[in-house]
Parts: sequence; C-alpha cells; structure tokens
Amino acid sequence: MRVQLEVSGGVGFFPGLAAPRTIDVDRLPEDDQRSLRQLIEAAQFFSLPSRIAPPRGAADYRTYQITIEDGTRRHSVAVSEPVALAPLQQLVETVRALAR
Repeated sequence: MRVQLEVSGGVGFFPGLAAPRTIDVDRLPEDDQRSLRQLIEAAQFFSLPSRIAPPRGAADYRTYQITIEDGTRRHSVAVSEPVALAPLQQLVETVRALAR
C-alpha cells in the first residue's frame, strides 16, 4: 500500500516547497502499518467523495489531498481544514506525521 500526501494553501504557503510526500506503508514498523490501515478503514476512505467541501467562510486554510493505492484500488480525497469527520481528521494527522 502507498499513501501520498499533498498540502496546499494556508498562510505562508510556498508552492515550490510543497512537494508531495509518499509513504510506502509496507516499509513502516508493524504497529504503524496496523494503525494506518485501521484509520483508513475507520474513515471509510475508499467510499469518500473525491472532494469534501470546506465549511462556509473557510479562507486561507490548508487543503490536504490524500491518494491511497492498495492493490488494484486507487482513490484520492481532497479535504480542507477544519476536517469535520473525526476519523478522517485522525487519518490526515497520522499521514502528516508519518510523511515528515
């Protein structure tokens, strides 16, 4: 499984410094693999729409685009801060931490 994270927008955003980050889940420690897979399942990631609209009045917030490839499945979701769905928020936070 591969997870790619792209971050855009927000105060102080510099497009030239915002290269996508890719995580090869199979190379992570076993606990991190298990945790990430559980978060993907809890967020029902492969059932989410490709874009989740930001809340009304949202401006200068970061947008996260997460793309997950798992075997023959490939799906991308773009979501802006604040992320309203708790399982998806946890997934975003975990992917951001692992991508550092």
